[in-house]
Amino acid sequence: MPALEVTLGDLGVDLRGQRNVELDLEDRPNKSPRAFCVPIEVPERVVLVIKPQGGPDDWRAFFHEAGHMEHFAHTSASLSVEERRLGDNALTEGWAILLEHLTIDPVWLERRLDFPRPREYAAEGATQLLWLIRRYCAKLIYEIELHSVDDVTTMRPRYVELLSDALKVTPSSSDYLADIDDAFYASKYLRAWAFEAQLRAYLRETFGNAWFTRKDAGSLLRELWSEGQKPTADEVLQEVTGATIELDATAERVREALA
Repeated sequence: MPALEVTLGDLGVDLRGQRNVELDLEDRPNKSPRAFCVPIEVPERVVLVIKPQGGPDDWRAFFHEAGHMEHFAHTSASLSVEERRLGDNALTEGWAILLEHLTIDPVWLERRLDFPRPREYAAEGATQLLWLIRRYCAKLIYEIELHSVDDVTTMRPRYVELLSDALKVTPSSSDYLADIDDAFYASKYLRAWAFEAQLRAYLRETFGNAWFTRKDAGSLLRELWSEGQKPTADEVLQEVTGATIELDATAERVREALA
């Protein structure tokens, strides 16, 4: 919590002064273990919920949901309800991933957590990211094929084949219908990872490797957050960097961390 407060403060966001955000951090017995952000009224009331488990999973989940929270909390109230709540979810996932990936950034780890061997930890985080990207690429291929067949039961072995090839770990064939996201959401995560990698590269080039300590970087983020869900992730990246979304950017991010 102190690390998030200081990080947002360096970007010009006073977390404790944000009257439109609520943090539910209590460890209640029946609380869902999965962290989530609820944009109840955008931007008037945005709630972040997490059940503390301990360790790095909490850091990643907390900062990820904080990215969603700040995006919705800074969304302009003048936008239409569609522009505030609907739109391209790759965009809000991209903002969530931008903050989440600070927790595997060696520069941030050294500054905010006095972290031992931050580059080794960053390499571990990059390996996990690579695993996730390969998993979601395989999932997307599988879901496209699944929705094109007449008899979905024939896809059980194909699920095992695709996921095994991507991850080098054999999944349970019983998950072939459970491991599906609505509306090809896997594609939104893939675009969000690419969006984040390219935007982070721009922020580092423009504001330095410690871009997260710069008020001018925060001003840019708040300006972009204020657009809510009106633009697509592609449009925001084009507006800021002039580039188009390319998944190769995530590979470059992983290579850098593993070098």
